[in-house]
This record gives sequence, C-alpha cells and structure tokens, in this order.
Amino acid sequence: MTNTGAGHLRTRWSVATKLLASFLLLTILSFGIIGYLAVSTLNEIGVFAEESSRKLGYDAAKDSTLALQALGEASIRQKGTDVSRQVEIYMKGRMGTFSGALDKDAELAAIAVQPVGRTGYTALYEKHTGIMRLHPNPALVNFDMHGLKDQLPSMWKIYDASIDGSVAYGYYDWAEPDGSIRQKFMYMLPVEGYDYMVAATTYIDEFTETVKATRAAIDAETKYASDYIHQKIQGMLFIFIISFSLVLLLAALLIVVIARKITGPLRKLSYGAGVIGAGDLDYRVEVRTGDELENLADSFNRMASDLKGHTEELLRTSAEKERIAKELDIARNIQQSFLPEFPPLIEGIEIAAMNLPAREVGGDFYDFIPIGEDKWGLVIADVSGKGVPAALFMALSRTLVRANAVADISVEETIRRANDLIAEHDRASMFVTLFYGVLDPVKMTLTYVSAGHNPSLMMKSGSNDVVLMRAEGIALGVLRDIKLQVKQIALDSGDVVLLYTDGVTEAINGAEEQFGMQRLSDLAQQSVNLHADEIIKRIEQTVVEFSEGQPQFDDFTLMVLKIL
Repeated sequence: MTNTGAGHLRTRWSVATKLLASFLLLTILSFGIIGYLAVSTLNEIGVFAEESSRKLGYDAAKDSTLALQALGEASIRQKGTDVSRQVEIYMKGRMGTFSGALDKDAELAAIAVQPVGRTGYTALYEKHTGIMRLHPNPALVNFDMHGLKDQLPSMWKIYDASIDGSVAYGYYDWAEPDGSIRQKFMYMLPVEGYDYMVAATTYIDEFTETVKATRAAIDAETKYASDYIHQKIQGMLFIFIISFSLVLLLAALLIVVIARKITGPLRKLSYGAGVIGAGDLDYRVEVRTGDELENLADSFNRMASDLKGHTEELLRTSAEKERIAKELDIARNIQQSFLPEFPPLIEGIEIAAMNLPAREVGGDFYDFIPIGEDKWGLVIADVSGKGVPAALFMALSRTLVRANAVADISVEETIRRANDLIAEHDRASMFVTLFYGVLDPVKMTLTYVSAGHNPSLMMKSGSNDVVLMRAEGIALGVLRDIKLQVKQIALDSGDVVLLYTDGVTEAINGAEEQFGMQRLSDLAQQSVNLHADEIIKRIEQTVVEFSEGQPQFDDFTLMVLKIL
C-alpha cells in the first residue's frame, strides 16, 4: 500500500509539476507578448502623437503664412489703389501740368509717398520713361529706373512690365546690409488720365512674423507632450512588470494547491471515460471529495446510465434537425440576398415593395433592374409551391430574368430568353408566374408583359375606375418558345400602379372567405392619395386584419408605383 501510495504520490506530483511548468510558461509567454505589444503600441502611439502634433503645427503655420501673405498682398494692392486714386483726384483738382516739377509740389509728394506696413512706401513715376518723380529716398527722385536693371533684375522685371501703363505686381529679392535676402512684394498701377504710375511695396514677412512665434510655441508644446507620453509609458511598464511578477507568483502557488486536489479525481474520471468510451456503459466512477469533482463524478455516472438509451434517438434526431436547419439556412440566405434592399430613387416617381413568405422561406420575389442609363425593369413573380424548393427555384428564376434584362433587348425577348433557360434547367416540373415591365421615367411609360401572372391594377389620376393591366402569356418553365403579349401604358401625375401575388387576394378569414380582387381594387382606389410605402402598409394591415389570425396560406408580395 505504501509503495502504491508512494508511486501514486510521485505520479501526482509529476502531473502537478508538468501542469505548473506549462501554466507558468504559458503565463510568461502570454504576459510577455501582451507586454511587448502594449509597450510597442504605446511607443508607436507616442511617436504618432508627436509626429502628428508637429505636422499639425507646421501645417497650421504654413497655412497661416500663406493666409497672411495673401492678406499682405491685398493690403499692398489696396494701398497702391488708394494712393493712385488720391493722386488722380489731386491732379484733377489742380488742372495743371506736372511734368518735370512734381518734386517741387510738397502737397502732391505727401499724397504720392505714403507708408506701407512698417517699412514700405508708395512712389510715383512716369509711364514710358520709367523716371521716378516722387520717392521717399531723395536720391531716387528724378532718377531713371533703367539704371537698376542690372543691379535689381527681379525688381526690374516687375517694373519693366508696368512702364507701358499696365498693372504689374510680384515678388523681388532685396539684399539687406548684412548680406541676407528678404522678399518684397510690389504692386504698380496707373493714375487714370495721367502719364504716371504708382508703386506700392514692402517686405512681405512683416505680415507673417507672428507665425514664427506660433511655430516656436508649437514645437515647445510638442516636445513637452512627447516627454510626458514617454514618461507615462515608462511608468506603465514598471507597473506592468511589478503586477506581472505578483500575478506569476500567486498563480504558481495556486496551481500547486489546485493540482494536488484535482489530478487524482481527474485520473479516475479519465479512466472511466476510457472504459465507457470502449463500450462498457455499466462502469461507475467512485470519487469522494465532497466538492464539485464529486458532483462531476455523479453526473458522469448518470450520463453513462442515460447515454445508452439516448444514443440512438439523439443521433437520429440530431441528424434530422441538422439537415433541416441547414436547408432552411441556405434557402433563407439565398432568398434574402436576391431581394433588393431598397427601391430605386427616381425623380418624380415613388416605388415601394414588400415580401412576406408563408414559411421561413418562400417562392415570391420582386426585383428592380437598372436597364441602360435611365430605365428600370420592374419584376414581381410567384413560384409554384412553397418552402425550400420554391425558394431555390425563385433564386434561379430571378437570376435568369436579371441576366437577360439588358438595354438592347425588348421586354418580350427578355422574358422569352429567361423562359427558355428556366425550362431547360427545370427538373422538378415547377413553374413561375411573372409580371415584367420596363419603366421609362423620361417618356413616362411602362411597357410590360405578363407570364400567367395576376393582372396588375392601375388607378388613373382623376378617375374612380380601376384598370386591370391584362396581357396574354403563360407561366415560365412550362414550355419553350412561348408567345407573350406586349402592352404599354402612359403614366401621368397621380397615377398609381399596384403589382401583387395571389397570396394577397387568396388570403382567407375564419369563415374561409378569400380577400378577393374586389376588396383589393376598392382598397387600392381609396389609397391613391397616400405615398407608395403607405399604400403597401395599408394593404398589408387590412389583409392581416381580414385574416383574423388565420395562418398565412401563401407568400404575400406587393409592389406600388406612384407618379408624383
């Protein structure tokens, strides 16, 4: 017994040791990977935040610089325009001539030479000759500006473009005493009615100096935020390491204790599972621990007792349920994927539709098919039968109709081609009744055919009559090379067209009376002033109330077309 006990103890500790080692290794790897990913992610977030903040600051500074430069240019233009106008007014008031003696007119000089910004100025020079007549620098008064052509080529390029009296403007480089280059902006325009030009110029960076301070502040704030983020990441890393160590130690202690209590009963349960798995359903596991493991053993024994009686029934019912569930799920997914989610948006026309299958899946369907650039194919159909086969046949029929509905094929030919393909692939002797029409919103017409489908209803604006839209044709899938009658109706403002399947008119109440065409016609006529979706809701509600809780006999599908 001692040897057996010793052997049992050694085996138990061996399992516990393996369990402990596996758990610790898993914990270390898990926390290590999580920690590495967390720190890496935090570092990436920090770098991203820093780069984003810096880029945002630079972009903002750049945008501000451009905006301020544009404002500066506008200010210089405005100053030049104002001075030109003032000189013009002054000269008109004097009614004299000013050639050669402008520099002697102090009042004119005060008008023509004005400050621009902090360091800029305006000046007055002659057209054609380019001689400067009034300038804040006395050395340039009566100076022929051609002399600066080689010294200041970028300025002369703007100056030369204005000598003939044209408006000219642009940037030019100005050399400072310390050798640095600063850009100036100059705007030149004529004095209307006189042979003089006004020039306005100043350093453009006078208007953008505030951006430099803003950029420096952004850089400082970005560095502070970056340092703060890195500091927090380091703090979180330290807390993570401490927490990980404590969790690891506690987990090791707990796993040692738990392993000693569960390995023995688990071995018994494992052995019992092997015996029962081999076919001995009379075997019982003896565990007396007074806890959940004992309850588990009791449940295990009950399971073994019940397993034999339930095995065959469970296998049979499970297989059947699985087959049915898969069939319904496949059919439901097919049907949902083929029904349009929303009606098309067409100017001046409202379209609404709904489908309510009698079972989990059904054979009714409707569709909106874009044809060319401005036409829509409208389809409503009813497949014979119900349930999964009808849903699958519906998917086939819908696909074949859509595939053949193209702009260069007539309404009749579209359905004829679809019918030939349906008949070719029909192996279950099923068929589908269908209404197909092409709506032309430009000509406001609906050209349609009916393949054995219920006649649609049309309510003309201003009339109390309901027109049955009949067209000769047989259901699709019955014969190949069928004949279909094509009809066309004109659509006017206020007209309403109602398409439906027989699940609407054949709905029954408690007295087994059908809803019928007359009730549907009356209800449609009473609803013509409602929106298309409201008409459908009203018909659906009325049919449900009429049925008085009777189970739905057939699929229920509606489509309403209303001209605004």
